[in-house]
Order: sequence, then structure tokens, then C-alpha cells
Amino acid sequence: MEETENQESSTSNRRKKIENQQVLKAKWRTSLDAGWTVVPSALLRGLPRLHIDANGLAVLICLIDYWWAPQDLPWPSKKALSERLGVSERTIQRTLAHLKEEGLVKAEARHGAHGGQTSNKYDLSPLVTKLEGIVRDIKTAEAEAAKIKRAATRPGYRPKGQRSGPA
Repeated sequence: MEETENQESSTSNRRKKIENQQVLKAKWRTSLDAGWTVVPSALLRGLPRLHIDANGLAVLICLIDYWWAPQDLPWPSKKALSERLGVSERTIQRTLAHLKEEGLVKAEARHGAHGGQTSNKYDLSPLVTKLEGIVRDIKTAEAEAAKIKRAATRPGYRPKGQRSGPA
């Protein structure tokens, strides 16, 4: 019986995955054929809280695109980022400095076989940690809003700060 439930769950998950792929294909048509990158909605919704401007978002999206596996940190050069975004390397340097100051990204120097420095590795785990906090806060706010909405339909409900009077 448990095996049957596991098979049904697995079939359901495969069906959902196929449906999600179909939705993505319907929205983006063939543009996904060159690959795609996941950007958490919490990042986009939390831009003001994280103090990320347009340049910061663009650089983060590029770093996310280079981040293929959790244990393999992205290591694009500043030149590669500047070419991809069509901005100067100095703009990339300033933007990365700001992201580091905000505690969103850590940079670690990489060295080639000759001993000289190559590009940096960029650790996005501080960003992920901050996004998890934003998600927790969003879920808490949604739960509180749902409670208030339910309470508003009950007899005798008065919003905080309102005097009682005719309904």
C-alpha cells in the first residue's frame, strides 16, 4: 500500500513538472532553448529592503546565471560581467563593492597555476540567507493578514484604533 502511494505521488510530481514545463514553454516559447536561470521572487520583491539598485540586480542575476551548482561558486571576471551588461568594468567594481558592503555577496580571490590572481569566486550564500528572512517575513505577514480578514467577517469586529459605533 505504501509503495502504491509513493508511485502515485511520484506520478503526480512528474505530471506537475510536465505541466510547469508546458506553462514555461507557452510563456517563453523557444527562448528557453538556450537555457534559463531561476531568480527567486523574494529577491525581486525585497530589492528596497536589500538596498539593491538596478545595477546591483543586473550583476546579481548574472552571478546567479553563472552559479550552476551549490558547491561550485560562480567566478566570472569583471570584464565578462561588464561585456554581458554593456557597462564599464569600473561600474561592475563599484556595484560588487556595494553588494559586499550590504553583506549580500562575499568575494574570494582565485589564483592560477602561475600564482597570479585570476577572477574572484562569488559566494551568494549571504544573499540566500537574507532572502530566507524576507520569505519568513512575507509568510508571517500573509498569515496575519489572513487572520485579520477572517476576523473582519465576525460579529463585533472593530479595527484597532476605531471606536465602537454602528456597523
